[in-house]
Amino acid sequence: MTEKKKENIKGLVAPIGATEIDITLISEDIHQPRKEFNQETLRELTETIKLRGVKSPISVRPNPDKPGTYIINHGARRYRASIHAGLTKIPAFIDTDYSEADQVIENLQRDDLTSREIADFIGRQLAGGKTKSEIARLIGKTNPYITMHATLLDLPDPLGEVYRTGRCTDVTALYDLTRLYKANKEEVITWLELSTQEEISRLDVYQFSKFLKLKKTPPSNSVDDQVSSTGNRSSTTPGSNNDQKKGDSPSLLDSIYNLIKKDKRKPQDLMRDLSNDNKELLKTKIGDYFEQGRNCPNIVQFTIKALQDGSFSAKGSGALQLIAFLHGMERSESFDLMKILEEIAGQQEAG
Repeated sequence: MTEKKKENIKGLVAPIGATEIDITLISEDIHQPRKEFNQETLRELTETIKLRGVKSPISVRPNPDKPGTYIINHGARRYRASIHAGLTKIPAFIDTDYSEADQVIENLQRDDLTSREIADFIGRQLAGGKTKSEIARLIGKTNPYITMHATLLDLPDPLGEVYRTGRCTDVTALYDLTRLYKANKEEVITWLELSTQEEISRLDVYQFSKFLKLKKTPPSNSVDDQVSSTGNRSSTTPGSNNDQKKGDSPSLLDSIYNLIKKDKRKPQDLMRDLSNDNKELLKTKIGDYFEQGRNCPNIVQFTIKALQDGSFSAKGSGALQLIAFLHGMERSESFDLMKILEEIAGQQEAG
């Protein structure tokens, strides 16, 4: 029993149907779609192999350029971990009917590929003459899936930087943002520079697209149009009022902030264009933070908490709320919504 375990640890006993291959005769596929390997999980796998051996054989095919050697179809992690574990041989199935598409399919099923790795595969297939529809059928995905991932192959420089830094890795968000960039280049660049989000989500891009549409509408109803389009009018669904109220404030306040800061709209014009309902909503939401500032028992702790949960920030709705809170802290002043809005406009002029 002990002797058999030692053989397994050394990788000398192949599972049924597999063969033992000298590890020096095996090389990784340079076109393997998976390029990123988690070093921590690779270390854990190495320790497991040291203890138990390779339980699941890798798949290889003969190397046409070097007879007697093999290229990995799948199992690169096990191969790397086996080398780290000091094995000289590894169990493997020899599969001559294996393609790069098979590698992609297997990794997709395990959710092991990054968006960039999928995009690189699509790029190679396109360069080889395949259509997006053919690639979609090849790996069992939809045409939109292929189109969205192909976007990563040729991102504009500002969006490429956003992706490389990890600020936005959502393929759908990047696809939508790329479409916005093509039609509104300067606005997108400005938004990326001024936006408060550390990470940009699909919702952020969606809200930004609504803002861009808002800029193209007549000033007389622009703010109310955005409020309507983002679902800020009264809901007719029973029981939805509480959830809706939570969503009303950020959308309306962000709209006001963006129109002042990015579109340079004058506060008095904005207030004139708002409907009475939205005007009252704005006064209520900003007034609440003013009163919190007036009555706050521990300003330091409240401010720290508000910064942590995003209620206060240097930009967006959080900036309006922070300014209202600071005005309330002065206690000698009465609530003046226009003064708060003009302070945002003053920041624009100072900038």
